[in-house]
Amino acid sequence: MRKNFKQYGQTLHLVGGNLVYISNMIYSVYSNGIISDYQQYFLDIKNAKIVSQSSIQSLETISPPFILETEHGSLIKAFKDILDCLNSLILISENVTPIDIKEADILNEISILKVIQQEITETTLGLIEKLNSQPRR
Repeated sequence: MRKNFKQYGQTLHLVGGNLVYISNMIYSVYSNGIISDYQQYFLDIKNAKIVSQSSIQSLETISPPFILETEHGSLIKAFKDILDCLNSLILISENVTPIDIKEADILNEISILKVIQQEITETTLGLIEKLNSQPRR
């Protein structure tokens, strides 16, 4: 049982680091309403997509401790939602020139990502609360 908690904790640590990476990649710099480094920004988004896919795979391949199954399912869903947002950001860039990309479209996806991040925070707090309520051995 203890080994399962340790492995699960290591996976959560990994996907938490991935979430920080994704968060750092989604914000672009604008100059006169246009993304300053269009190619780099969308390369960063594509890399964030790969990291998000890796997080989903990590979460789907580990069995959570029984008491954390509900929160585990919520984490998987949240990372899939993140992946959907990243795919939307990539689609925004695919058929238009940099000047045609609307800052509002990107900010809309970022606002959705912020909501998902808040959900992950709440889920994580629930995980911690459940773990803290377990008897210590």
